[in-house]
Amino acid sequence: MRIIYVLVVCALMQACSTVGSVDRPNSYYQEGTSSSEGGLVDSPILGDDDAKINDLLSYKVKLPEENRIAILKLSEDSYWRFYSNDFNQLNDSLIESLITTLRSSHRVYDASFLPAMLVPEKRSVPILREAAARFQADLLLAYRSSCQSYQKYRFISSNENKSYCSVEAVLLDVRSGIIAKSVVSTEDFSTEKSGEDKNFRETIKKAELEAVAKALGNVANEVNLFLNNVPSM
Repeated sequence: MRIIYVLVVCALMQACSTVGSVDRPNSYYQEGTSSSEGGLVDSPILGDDDAKINDLLSYKVKLPEENRIAILKLSEDSYWRFYSNDFNQLNDSLIESLITTLRSSHRVYDASFLPAMLVPEKRSVPILREAAARFQADLLLAYRSSCQSYQKYRFISSNENKSYCSVEAVLLDVRSGIIAKSVVSTEDFSTEKSGEDKNFRETIKKAELEAVAKALGNVANEVNLFLNNVPSM
């Protein structure tokens, strides 16, 4: 009988966390604060353009009642993505869960991945804004994920692995080029190899995908909370 122990837990390891940027208080904005629909970022480097920098700092983000969110993954898939159908199913489930959570917001009528053909190798805020605009997206959710093993446990036992996966995400207001929200979510997981386990690395990778899925769910919840509070145009 094959037994593999995989735990994705917060209570035992006390290291799972989700931290999002704090929304600006209304008192920050003065009367006449800019919230025009014109773009603020037309160059990747503003240099000493104080007026443009001040415009960015004083801009108050406003969104339509209902929005389309374009999703862009910045990190690359590992070869495990194509290792077996199990990994495809886990990855598809991860994507479906992210999109479903975002679409559950009353401020979102669509959340879809930005078509790859619209995204060149060179990526900057102006280029990504244009790609999202061509997709008629009001917001761009760009994220990257990474997983690392705690070095300490590698030396203690080759049959035990404790790792963490992090998802870093930013929400870009396409109209202005402002980063309206940033979120970092980290999930820990622990795996133990049994005597019957012949491919421990595969087990770890599956646990990583599950941890990434949970972290992405946390990101989506933070985005929805932000959308609930952002004023309408």
